[in-house]
Amino acid sequence: MRYKETGQVHLEFHRTTNGTIAYLRERYGEAFLEEAFRRTARDVYRAIHNDLKRGDPEQLLEHWSYYFDREGGEYQIDRHEDEIVMTVTRCPAIAYLESQGIEIDPAFCQQTVVINETLGEGSPFEITTQVLGGGRCVQTIRRKP
Repeated sequence: MRYKETGQVHLEFHRTTNGTIAYLRERYGEAFLEEAFRRTARDVYRAIHNDLKRGDPEQLLEHWSYYFDREGGEYQIDRHEDEIVMTVTRCPAIAYLESQGIEIDPAFCQQTVVINETLGEGSPFEITTQVLGGGRCVQTIRRKP
């Protein structure tokens, strides 16, 4: 997997991400922020996006598992015939921000929603994210009809 950091976990990254999202949203607006997320999906996660376009979701699943395991997230991945569902019951980013008393920007989880949607573009998959609140969500990779 290309996206695998093995050094010390720096959960302060989540504080920086939250602050950056807040700044971009307040200063430049929601449309700008969404485009920044789309560019992240297309440029930063290019290898995952290319695999998805070829019909292979495994690198995305490995990416999800690696980072949730590494940061102590709680989740379950279930594979079904036409879809793969990751149910998150404890997002490590949200948990860290809450443990530090940091107000979570309203658009924080939107990064996951938009990045997943964009990763699915041009692929045989639709990737959706249902944000449930409290660090919980359901991310689904489903083959397009």
